[in-house]
Amino acid sequence: MSDDRIESHEERILILRDKVAREGFTVPADVLEYIAARHGLPQTLKGALINVQAYASRRALPVDMDLARLVLEGVRRSTPQPLAPIAESAPPASTEATPTAISETLFVAEAPSLFEPIATPASVAPEPPAASRATVWFAPMRSSKKESLVKRAGRALQRAGLAEAVATGDMVAIKLHFGEEGNTGFVQPIFLREVVRLVSEAGGKPFLTDSNTLYRGKRSNAIDHLACAIHNGFSFATIEAPVIIADGLDGREAADVAIHGFDHFDSVRIGSAVLHADAMVVVTHVKGHEATGFGGALKNVGMGLGCRSAKQRMHSDLKPQVSAEKCTACGRCVKWCPVDAIEITSERVARIDYGPCYGCGECVAACAYGAIGIQWKTEPGAIQEKIVEHVAGALSGKDGKVVYLSFVTNVSPDCDCWHFSDASVVPDIGVLASTDIVAIDQAAYDLVTGARGLVGSKGEGMDEGTDKFLEITGIDGTVALDYAERHGLGSRVYDLKILD
Repeated sequence: MSDDRIESHEERILILRDKVAREGFTVPADVLEYIAARHGLPQTLKGALINVQAYASRRALPVDMDLARLVLEGVRRSTPQPLAPIAESAPPASTEATPTAISETLFVAEAPSLFEPIATPASVAPEPPAASRATVWFAPMRSSKKESLVKRAGRALQRAGLAEAVATGDMVAIKLHFGEEGNTGFVQPIFLREVVRLVSEAGGKPFLTDSNTLYRGKRSNAIDHLACAIHNGFSFATIEAPVIIADGLDGREAADVAIHGFDHFDSVRIGSAVLHADAMVVVTHVKGHEATGFGGALKNVGMGLGCRSAKQRMHSDLKPQVSAEKCTACGRCVKWCPVDAIEITSERVARIDYGPCYGCGECVAACAYGAIGIQWKTEPGAIQEKIVEHVAGALSGKDGKVVYLSFVTNVSPDCDCWHFSDASVVPDIGVLASTDIVAIDQAAYDLVTGARGLVGSKGEGMDEGTDKFLEITGIDGTVALDYAERHGLGSRVYDLKILD
């Protein structure tokens, strides 16, 4: 499909009908006529349609002329107004200027926030000023230019502001999830190689990074973690960048970062490698999660860059417990307890004094024998808020130096930490890029909500507008989005710009 302006109204309608059929949307004919009258470029036609459908889906409203005018014009009417007939001999009226050259086709979403209280179009509050709206770039799976998704993901990253975030000589952490052994849902190495290339071209010195896990899988220490990363295709030979585990050999190379004004912590512990980096690119696989409902960039940064003891603090409000059967009385926990709350008893077993103990998790991280139990119990809302607080710590000192790239593909219902990947709950949607961590997560959430569930997956039978993450996990994954926005980490209101 050409990027030239389409003068034929009938051809515009055909493009819209094709998009409706492919996506499984339900859109009245008068709304298609209205969109076709306003837009003449192929991608702005489809972008307008997607934005109307996404707005309707999130608010559980029917798609009609009132809603379409609200989304595309900000016009609030209580009754539909008929469109003026379009003469066969003249091109339809449009608000677009005809470009002299087009290298990228954009659609700027003009809808109010998708998360104001549900209301009829006549009663929706005025949308926020443009200055308070974030920008999210979107590269759909299909491209009229037949360009690789790898290249378009890279272009989205550039459009989002990679060159502005990376200065010559910057050490640039590329945060990703290397995938557990046996998992196939993680972002594949070919995409990371493109990110590395672009960071290098911008003058940065890139390295791939993640922190060690709390659970005892294949990534709980740097040796196993590096081996797992290499087995999954992440090595210097394939990516052309080194792999550095953020919190070191055993998860204790971390530093305390003070945070202010939050509900749970005054400081958080973040992997040292990331703290010392000058800039960061966060590459996220969007998915469901059994503890948080939704796994996006916030979880990737907060849980992903907290050291092992920080993960314990996020996962639990309880104190650790010692298993006498597993304890070897090696004394590692005694050495690493910051408040001297542990001693080795005459029975040669570690004992924790719960008076000074504040649940930091250092003993859990230090124990090489699994004798100090990991406490996983916490409330879904609390863990999401704690994750956000660790995001604040990880981003500290990096204003204007972080760009996010999120893959809304292989949207599995579970975390990539599992040794398997369940079927994607919706069709592959595309790639998002932004400098706003809240907006990119909100956009990903909206796109999955606006998609139809796939047959044969946990999303089977779920229509457009159904919150897939909530239905599958039973957890409201938007708690983190709200908490992050309230604490100034980003905006849930965004403009979606489509990159062909």
